[in-house]
Amino acid sequence: MAYFPFFVELEGKKCLIAGGGMVAYRKALVLKDFGPEITVVAVEMIPEMEQLASQCEKTMTLIKRGFEDRDIQEADFVIAATSDEELNRHISVFCRRRKIPVNVVDVQEECSFIFPALIKEEDIVVGISTGGSSPTIAQYLKKRFKEAIPSGFGMLASQLGTYRELVKEKVPSLPVRTEIFKTMVKEGIRQGGVFTREQAIELIERKLGEHEQ
Repeated sequence: MAYFPFFVELEGKKCLIAGGGMVAYRKALVLKDFGPEITVVAVEMIPEMEQLASQCEKTMTLIKRGFEDRDIQEADFVIAATSDEELNRHISVFCRRRKIPVNVVDVQEECSFIFPALIKEEDIVVGISTGGSSPTIAQYLKKRFKEAIPSGFGMLASQLGTYRELVKEKVPSLPVRTEIFKTMVKEGIRQGGVFTREQAIELIERKLGEHEQ
């Protein structure tokens, strides 16, 4: 059965990662850009995890001891990435009983959610999943899709997002709004991912004038 791709806001959510090795580090590295409060519990931490925590000191905490069930109590979601398969399985069962989303690295049947292959360009996020069947295919598609995203597209998406209220305020017609945004995207790509507010205002006025004739 394929997985449905929910896109969930993680900013401020509490994430517990059990494990301090390279696999746990890679999960933390991906998650940090989405704003959760990450707590990592492990007896030992690799230097990369220590360095990442020092860079994200306001949103990432390291606890150097063995995992305890109480660590999960306040977690919104959990990642089990220890080298102990039995412990990972215990964490999965414990979370599932409490309806806490859990990911057990590389053991699909013990996960209630999985990590897709991710492409992130500012506010644009693409998630690719094969349902755990073939991570190699997911990585192949990630490379192809990333190559297909125009340069500066993420920055352009962020800019156009700030113009939405302006367009809605000045343009009552939905078809005209759609036409304006399509033009913004086309011109923004042509200009290397930039479409200024001044250009947006000029475009709105021009399109309104064309449709009043």
